[in-house]
Parts: sequence; structure tokens; C-alpha cells
Amino acid sequence: MTEISVTHGFGPIKFGSTPREVKLAWGAETLYEEWMGGNLENFLFFEGLLVGFRGEISDQPTENSFVCMFQVKTVHPLSLWGQQITGFSKAEIEALLMSKNIKYRYLSKDIIRCADQELQFSFNNIGVLDEVYFARENS
Repeated sequence: MTEISVTHGFGPIKFGSTPREVKLAWGAETLYEEWMGGNLENFLFFEGLLVGFRGEISDQPTENSFVCMFQVKTVHPLSLWGQQITGFSKAEIEALLMSKNIKYRYLSKDIIRCADQELQFSFNNIGVLDEVYFARENS
């Protein structure tokens, strides 16, 4: 189970890490997948995971760039605030957010966006969690 932390990062990858630190922490080869789309020069990409960077970017993040966001597919068993969320429905995500007094809204029928932080949940066509996006503005 890999923990999502909106303040620290994703599992062993911390906000503010350099590309080298990310590769050492994640320990996997980069891998492009169709869902990732194009124009990925600000990212390192792994199976089910996009790691976004700010700072110096050429055709890929340099050692003068740092982690500022994550987009994670549920191919990874995920937890948030110590609770397993892989396989959660929209109602279960809403209940979790309400238990933490986090305001949210629907951007579309399949996307829930938190109001006061960079945290977003996307659901597949049967309403099950498919992807989590989170970022830290001042990383």
C-alpha cells in the first residue's frame, strides 16, 4: 500500500525531490502509458504514475528541478490519511472527505476536486476510483 500525503508526497517520493532522488526512491524504469497523453517534458513517468516537476526543464526535468505534483492510477494500492482507498466509490471518497471536513465539488460526473487543496479524484465509467491527482503549490 502506497500512502498519498498531500503535504509530504507519494510513498518514498517527497515533494521537492530532484529527478535523481525520485528514480532512486521509486526504483523502477521510466515507462510511458497511453493514459499519460503528450507533452511530458515536465514529468518522469512510471507504470501508473506521473511525477511532475517545477524549475529548470529542458526536454526533461534536470537536477535543478523539483517534484511539485503526482498523478497516480489505482494500479498501485493506495491509502490516504491512513485509509485504503483503492476501489473506493464516489460515495466512499465523499464520506472520507466529509470526515476530514474537506470541501469539494464535482468538476464533471466523474471528477471530484477539493476546494482548499490541490487534490482531485477521477472515477472510471462504473464509478470506481481510477486516478488521484495531488500537488503542493509551494514545494
